[in-house]
Amino acid sequence: MGLTLLKVAIVDDEPDLQRLYTLALSSKGYDIAFVANDGTDAVEKEHSTPAPIIIMDHRMPTKNGMEATKEILSERPDTKIIFVSADDAVEKEAKEAGAVRFLKKPISLKELLHNIEEVAKDCK
Repeated sequence: MGLTLLKVAIVDDEPDLQRLYTLALSSKGYDIAFVANDGTDAVEKEHSTPAPIIIMDHRMPTKNGMEATKEILSERPDTKIIFVSADDAVEKEAKEAGAVRFLKKPISLKELLHNIEEVAKDCK
């Protein structure tokens, strides 16, 4: 069960995952603050449409998820970033950068939604 109107942002360079995440989150009552194709896009969109929770991919063009995480959290330290990557070698770095969760791809929608619900409890 999503929290109605809690904003979540999706940062991933794969259009299929963007659509899948958007459909899954919307169906659970989450409001999609923005969808970004890379870290640069995410930082720009976060300035105009802040989201309390961001699903952040790691490997993306122009600015990767690690750089975007650090930049966003330097300006909005209360943002909850759920880092998602196929590369589990970056888990420690992601958490040190401020990510509240690290999920290793491939992830199930059930796992993603469960983690968002857990993180959302701290956004009230």
